[in-house]
Amino acid sequence: MRKIGVLGGTFDPIHFGHMYIAYEAYKKLGLEEIIFMPGGNPPHKRGNEVTDGILRYEMVEKAISDYSFFTISDYEIRKETLSYTYETLRYLKETNKDSELYFITGADCLINIDKWRNVQNIMETCNFVVFKRPGYSKNEIISQKEKVEERYNTNIIYLDLLNMEISSSLIRDRVRAGLCIDFFVPINVRNIISKENLYK
Repeated sequence: MRKIGVLGGTFDPIHFGHMYIAYEAYKKLGLEEIIFMPGGNPPHKRGNEVTDGILRYEMVEKAISDYSFFTISDYEIRKETLSYTYETLRYLKETNKDSELYFITGADCLINIDKWRNVQNIMETCNFVVFKRPGYSKNEIISQKEKVEERYNTNIIYLDLLNMEISSSLIRDRVRAGLCIDFFVPINVRNIISKENLYK
């Protein structure tokens, strides 16, 4: 049975933090593939201005092109309706028969998991993997992890990764301020941002 990781996000833009998380999960969990899933129309982003999905897809595709174990899916980008995690996981399960899914997400999502739709279905469809994010202590994450495990009768995997305080919003702010972003994103992502005049 193939072990496949799934890393979703708006990726507006993708940065080295995303790629570090994906690589560490790939190695630590013994995965065979990590699927990057750019969000198409995420419900928690309603009202926020998000870069066109085709451009975000292109940035991810360029960023991961040198890594054979990183792939990308346009499932959510193609969806015209809101993108819910349980639907995405169901789709991936149907299209990857005989595979075990590992859904990789940040501590903020674990803290707010009760706001998600069909949480029980999510927990039954995949191995839920949580990594540390700035703003949350390890004790806080472990405490919430235990509560969620008990509530949904599941086991959650915790990845204790480095705190890389890189965010897409930081990169967008730096672009607006005319500051260099070379140390935060792959050069081909920077080139797309420049060519398309994004985040100005």
